[in-house]
Amino acid sequence: MNYLLCMGLLAALLVTAGCSGVNQAPAVTPTPQIIYVTVLVTPTPPITEETTAATAPPALDTPSERKITDGYWCRDTTMNIGTAPTEIKECYQFFPDMTYKWGYSPGWRMGKSLSCSGDPGVKCTYVLNGKGLYEVEGGYSYILSGDSLIDPHDPPYFTWSAAGIP
Repeated sequence: MNYLLCMGLLAALLVTAGCSGVNQAPAVTPTPQIIYVTVLVTPTPPITEETTAATAPPALDTPSERKITDGYWCRDTTMNIGTAPTEIKECYQFFPDMTYKWGYSPGWRMGKSLSCSGDPGVKCTYVLNGKGLYEVEGGYSYILSGDSLIDPHDPPYFTWSAAGIP
């Protein structure tokens, strides 16, 4: 009986060993395919006065030309005043002498930021660092992009405005 059992196991082993796929040639050999693409080239129109006018640089008041000193940068946000969350309009105004004012309405007139140190009569300052970020006193950094002054860690972002808060 043991002899019969051993023969059955040996037969099963030989059958499964032949089905392993080792050292067998693939059934289908892939053939490379060549794809042809037709590219149509349109001729460039001749340069005329109309073409030149259409490609003229944008006016100075466009977002791509905006400077940090052009007006106010404001956002609508929520701030805890006392213990109550309050809807406010928060604004910055930057000046060419590298100083700025900050405020929010209702609550804090445009003036010295709460994050600026020193005497109340001394203005807050900002710098443009080597990474192209505007850093204000208190540790906040902003990216100027078109009509937006962006702190990626603190949305909503500030947007340009011709008028700030009183």
